[in-house]
Amino acid sequence: MARAMLYVSAFLLLLFNSFVFGQVDKNRHLQKVTILVDDSYPPYSYLSDGNLYGIYVDLVKQAAYLLRNTYKIDLQPVPWKRGVAALEQGEAFALMPPYIHMKKRPFIWPYSVALQEEVVVAFCNKGFTLIDVLSRASTDLPINVGLNAGFMILDEALMEAQKRGKIKIWENKNTKANIMKLGKKRIDCYINDRLSTLIGINNMERAHPEIDTTNFVEDKTILRRTAHIGYLREASIKFPFKNDFINKMDGALSTILERQEDGVGTD
Repeated sequence: MARAMLYVSAFLLLLFNSFVFGQVDKNRHLQKVTILVDDSYPPYSYLSDGNLYGIYVDLVKQAAYLLRNTYKIDLQPVPWKRGVAALEQGEAFALMPPYIHMKKRPFIWPYSVALQEEVVVAFCNKGFTLIDVLSRASTDLPINVGLNAGFMILDEALMEAQKRGKIKIWENKNTKANIMKLGKKRIDCYINDRLSTLIGINNMERAHPEIDTTNFVEDKTILRRTAHIGYLREASIKFPFKNDFINKMDGALSTILERQEDGVGTD
């Protein structure tokens, strides 16, 4: 009887090990893919209490679930400027969520399907405007304009105004830093995504009631741009899975986006 129980125990142990190690072996064959993500761009992607949140984060996580049998996708938060530099230096595979800048960022190609369209606007303190900025008198002092570091979101008129010295660009760390400087009148205008800025202003009013945000005026719509996952152009050797991953990720993203349009949830 004891010997029979020993055989049964050994058999059950063998089954257990086969299951466990089979799962481990399966996981070993999953290709790991790291996507760098802007850690300070609420509500689209942002870090809070050590965790990554946001509209784009949720979208890509849902797509990653659809690809779970092929790829293990890791979303790694980074400061935006550092993420762009990592792609430029060939150190990273993908970055989220850049706009499409074919000439200014030739090291990024291709881009994923559009995650969402963003509306980029200027918020200015009362008394300042970027509308018809090129018509400002040459004797006027330049308008101080804040941007998030690494974000290229000027339209042609503003780029020309910068060349002529009619505006002066100041790159600050993130949305919070720019809104703080706008409130303290260290900059005259701030250009960024409308939704991100409005949320930032609301947060500033709650966290820093001493900052007067009633002086802020939405001034000018600068441009409309779609946000994407951007991939390293020269990735075929270091990341041989590039083409397969992009095709599968685009398919998964399209599926999730279609479900959202149809009002269908994701299991």
